[in-house]
Amino acid sequence: MKKLKLLIVTGVLMAMMLGIAGCGDSAGQGAGTEEVAAEGATPLKASEIYDKIKSSYELPEMYEADADWLMNYYGIDASLLSDYVFAEADEVHADRVIILSVADEKDMSSVEEKLAAVLGQLSSPEMLAYLPDQADTIKAASIKKQGNTLYLVISPDAAGIEKIIKDGLLGK
Repeated sequence: MKKLKLLIVTGVLMAMMLGIAGCGDSAGQGAGTEEVAAEGATPLKASEIYDKIKSSYELPEMYEADADWLMNYYGIDASLLSDYVFAEADEVHADRVIILSVADEKDMSSVEEKLAAVLGQLSSPEMLAYLPDQADTIKAASIKKQGNTLYLVISPDAAGIEKIIKDGLLGK
């Protein structure tokens, strides 16, 4: 298990370094609008970012999904991910902190569709009726993308949590 995690972390770092190296054009000007990590900055692992979130915000008790859970309940193939955290609260809370680093750019749309389905389930009229006190929080949520990483935060503290995620992905 430790070897698998080491391989995943190594793959994420290599993918991010390749992505950063390819961000500029021949004149040295960036072609996109995405921010890139400062030179020498090392992006944090998803678990490190999640630890920062937990130390900064009081979240309800969260279950951290493993690869089997992701596939069985959400159809997300963890082998397409180089790193991830998929933390969700119990059934009386809508809170979610999901960070999915996709290993290969060609799989981004597939993983994003699955993540959109997760948000769709929570946004369904039935769920909004079941959790009326959290409906505004659910409706305000959206999938964000930075490089090959997708993230979704459903929380009353979403803006602050998303900043921690973005900063972590930039190595801040």
